Amino acid sequence: MGKKKRREVHSSSIAGSAKGKRNSGDLKRDSSDGGQRFGAPSAHARNGTADGAAEEDRARFLSEHLIVGAVLPAVLTAVAFVLGSSPDLQSSEGGIQRPHFLARLVLSVFLDATYGEAFSAWILPASRSLARRLPGAAVPSTAGGCERQEGQPNDPTLEWPVPGTDLPPEWICHRIAAAASEGRERVERKGDGRQPYFLNHVRGSTRVRQAAKRVSSAFGTLSMALVMSRFVDGTSLSYIGLELSLLDLTAGFAVGAGSVLALFFAEIALGWIRIVGYNEVVAPGESLSINLLWDVLFHVGVSFNEEVSLRGWVLVHAAAYIFSLGTPAASAMVLSASLQAAIFALLHLSSPGASRVGLINLVVGGSAAALNVVLSGGLSFPLGWHFGWNIFMGHLLGMSTSGIPMSAKLVSVVPHPAKPHLHGGKFGPEQSPLAPVAYLLGCVCLVILYGTDGVAIWREKLEAALQSQ
Repeated sequence: MGKKKRREVHSSSIAGSAKGKRNSGDLKRDSSDGGQRFGAPSAHARNGTADGAAEEDRARFLSEHLIVGAVLPAVLTAVAFVLGSSPDLQSSEGGIQRPHFLARLVLSVFLDATYGEAFSAWILPASRSLARRLPGAAVPSTAGGCERQEGQPNDPTLEWPVPGTDLPPEWICHRIAAAASEGRERVERKGDGRQPYFLNHVRGSTRVRQAAKRVSSAFGTLSMALVMSRFVDGTSLSYIGLELSLLDLTAGFAVGAGSVLALFFAEIALGWIRIVGYNEVVAPGESLSINLLWDVLFHVGVSFNEEVSLRGWVLVHAAAYIFSLGTPAASAMVLSASLQAAIFALLHLSSPGASRVGLINLVVGGSAAALNVVLSGGLSFPLGWHFGWNIFMGHLLGMSTSGIPMSAKLVSVVPHPAKPHLHGGKFGPEQSPLAPVAYLLGCVCLVILYGTDGVAIWREKLEAALQSQ
């Protein structure tokens, strides 16, 4: 592959990260960004724009920290209190006096999103400051630049597979042939940006900010569940299964990780993926352990965000509402599980590489997650399963998890360039024909651990709740 000499870009925000060909061309922003570049501008430019930048920062602070971070959450919390305490706004659902389920569902969605943005308004700026101090950091100097970088599923400035990776000649030939068949001249290793090996990668300094957003969303979801339970639903967090058990968390983690390990070894044996290295950090100069820490925090946030909202609030309250309409308990449970599984799949509609097969697999996965709640009796086992599944798939074993980018991995694999329909492409193994088998394997382990008594217990709880009103 030819190399071009590139002009060095100096900036304290990317100190230590720009060497050789990774430097100026890769860290330069295009004309759509108003001509600004990473790093500090010249002294003349600073003098000419200081007043405008200060005014912009003040306006952003007012918008994000006061309105988004305080005013909107306070207003919606007040709405929740009024909705839950006003008899005129309540209706009878099978004898239960509280706001209609659909009104509560809409409110829970708005509360979840608003609280998440509020936490992000305070946590994200701190994560950006931390990111600039990390080894090998490359962080834009403006808030707008940071937002664009944080929204990238893949950083095109990173070369992957990393130089020196041993790839089978037929894989390389397939890539070259595919490029030539489309009339492209750029067929070198890094090449045309098409990601022929599918996986998304970003820098650790980007990953920490993405983790901050997910942790903020998790705090938002937990706040939503607390406010809804306290002011609107007239219940407690234990009603939706939010009573953490270390034993159940550990069991769920083991089952989720074990299911992914089985899927991983199957794909290796079938030739769909190939191990090419270990302890890989994609951006030179970054730390493996630090980058993996951001991935752990990211997926802790993902697990709480999705399990508490969908398998907690939606699953439980939808089942109670459907049952209150006169639907048999078993049917109410199935319909509620189907509802949250469909929502779960739709939330991944915009994930990189998502297809119809992937979304159908996620409906299956969401249904398996609902079964986790029913049979284990709470959210601890599903939380452990979700976290173990994600962290092993995406960051310990190096496969894509719903297109989520990676910055480090214990095992580095390259998917076969000609078999995306088998290994799932950018979306990853959750879009593979083996995904339902992995979900089934996990459910078998679930039944072995907990039995099936949970189904009868759930039915009894639904009937008792209705009869007590």
